[in-house]
Amino acid sequence: MPLRLIAALVAGVTAPPTPAAALPAAVILAPHQAIYELELTDRSDDIAGAEGRIAMALKNDTCGVYNLDYRFVARFQQEQEITQTDQQTVSTETVAGTQFEFSTKTFVDGAPEKEVSGEARHDGTATKVEMTEPEKRSFELPLSRFPMEHTRELIEKAREGQMIVETRLFDGDDDSEKLLTSTAIITPHEPGPAPSAPNVDPTGEPAKPAPSAGASAMAAPATNDPDATPAADAAEAAKAALQESIRKSLAGLRSWRVNEAYYNTDSDPDGLPIFQTSYVLYENGVSDDLKLDFGAYVFAGSLSKLDLLSAPACP
Repeated sequence: MPLRLIAALVAGVTAPPTPAAALPAAVILAPHQAIYELELTDRSDDIAGAEGRIAMALKNDTCGVYNLDYRFVARFQQEQEITQTDQQTVSTETVAGTQFEFSTKTFVDGAPEKEVSGEARHDGTATKVEMTEPEKRSFELPLSRFPMEHTRELIEKAREGQMIVETRLFDGDDDSEKLLTSTAIITPHEPGPAPSAPNVDPTGEPAKPAPSAGASAMAAPATNDPDATPAADAAEAAKAALQESIRKSLAGLRSWRVNEAYYNTDSDPDGLPIFQTSYVLYENGVSDDLKLDFGAYVFAGSLSKLDLLSAPACP
């Protein structure tokens, strides 16, 4: 998630990263499936264009466990060359935030590029990590939060009105000896009209509307555009129906704008982060209105599809 520069936004001195104490069970992340369409908003001179898509599913089929399936596909154009990257992550994290198993595979133009996998657990005042890929090795970190635990932490602090949250993190990176930390600035968010996500698939094919939106699309009135076709009308109506569905799914929930910056020992000596992001975080754990700043390029996007899933009745 996102990162930010703090001093200019909030007065006062920030506290050191919060220790990874257990979080109250009252913060519950809603199981859901989501798709985000991304478009390029800023770039370096060597990138002519780019587009992307994130598809993720957070499930809680077993009491006490979150299962995350996450995929980020992006296509970059550099002069006459087009490169497609595909990052696929599968992870399991206990709801208590004490254990974390992860596997990330990265493909470039369909060919395997890198695999990172292993598991981590909290042990007293440390987080112990056992890596299996790209090589077997073990190491110990200061007590660090795992990804779902960190999301719960941000929601908890936001509910309390806390504006700055600094945290030590372990997210499955094989360079984690560089001690990843996050600084988040949280401000209240007032929901506005649902954004219209770009209807583009990173593979180059038009994004297909969900089947459930078909009836609404066919019933919608035609546009006044003289160049529009029935297919274009149906696609626009389907997209509008999906946005209305998303709006209803999130209606009545509190939300916050989170600006987050990530740092490690590779961070710029002047204090610039290795990655920055901004997003709207709802109190059920759903995110929207993303900005992902990788330095050489920036993606922005929003939810194009959201399905809230059922969860087991746990004690």
